Amino acid sequence: NLPDLPIDRHMTYGDMRRAIVGLPVAVSSALLPEGWQGAYCDEDKVILIDRRLTYSGKRCTLVHELVHWWYGDHACDPSSRAKSECRTRRQTALLLVDPIECGTLERMYEGNMWRMAGGMNITTDVLLDYRKTLKTAPR
Repeated sequence: NLPDLPIDRHMTYGDMRRAIVGLPVAVSSALLPEGWQGAYCDEDKVILIDRRLTYSGKRCTLVHELVHWWYGDHACDPSSRAKSECRTRRQTALLLVDPIECGTLERMYEGNMWRMAGGMNITTDVLLDYRKTLKTAPR
């Protein structure tokens, strides 16, 4: 089940930021440690997005962290971190990738990941997560 968030895959990063203003979670940009794109703190109900990311990166990271918020994930709980991260990556991909658009871009760009991701305003990581989700989906 996908989270029922007030965003959709056609929104820009700015549209998403405006759409979630009424939610009980704050979003801020920050300079995060090397290798971090975003973070969610359940205790404070705050999402941080690294300000150095591209808009596509910020958009994907925002959705990823919103999914963590939706489920109340606690990053400090190592026993559930791997499971929640896998779920969050899968659901982020499903929220952001339109299957028809993805198939069209796959044919148009002959599978070129960079061009496909750019055409959908997502990162290649989200596209890879989407492909992995398709491979592991029950048939």
